[in-house]
Amino acid sequence: MATEAQLIANKRNARKSTGPRTNKGKSATSLNAVKHGLMARQAVISSENRNEFCLYRDWMLDELAPAGPMESMLAERIVSLSWRLKRAGHIQKLTIDAMNEDNANSPFTKLTKSLLQKKQNQSKTKTSAPAADLTLGRLAIKDFSNARVLERLLMYERRIEHSLYKTIFELQRLQLMRNLDNESDIPFKQLTI
Repeated sequence: MATEAQLIANKRNARKSTGPRTNKGKSATSLNAVKHGLMARQAVISSENRNEFCLYRDWMLDELAPAGPMESMLAERIVSLSWRLKRAGHIQKLTIDAMNEDNANSPFTKLTKSLLQKKQNQSKTKTSAPAADLTLGRLAIKDFSNARVLERLLMYERRIEHSLYKTIFELQRLQLMRNLDNESDIPFKQLTI
C-alpha cells in the first residue's frame, strides 16, 4: 500500500506527464503496442510495403467486384484479413528461422553443422544465401515470451482465417441475393410450343 506522501507525489508527477503534443509524436506513440502486427489496427505495418498492399488491394477488389456500401465494406474487410493472413504465414516462417538461428549456438548443433558442411564441401562447392531479416520473428518470440510461440501464432492464424471465411461467405450471400433480385426483375418469356 502506498503512503500518503507517495500518493501526493504520484498525482503531482501525473500532472506533468501530458503525453505527446505534436502530430508526429502522437503518430509515433500510437505504434507503441505494435509487436508482431497480427492484431494491428492499420492494414500495413512498418515492415511491409504500402505500394505492394495497394496493388494487392486493387487486385482483390477487382476480383470481388462489390456493389453498394455493404458489399464494399465486406470486400475491404476481406482484403484486410487476407493481407493479415499472409502476414501470419510470413511471421511463422521468420519465427521458425529465428528459433533455429538461436539454437545454432548449442554445441550439438555446431557439431552437426560442421559435419554437414564438410560433407557438402566434399561433394560440391557451397553457395551462400543472404541472411534473412528475422526482426518480425524475433518480435513474436519476445512478445510470446518464448512460451509456445508457434502454437500462439497458429491460434492467431486460425482466428484470422475463420473471420476471413465468415466474411467471404457473407459477401457471397449478399451478392447472390442481389443477383437473384436482378433476375426477378426480368420478365419471363413465354414459351411457344
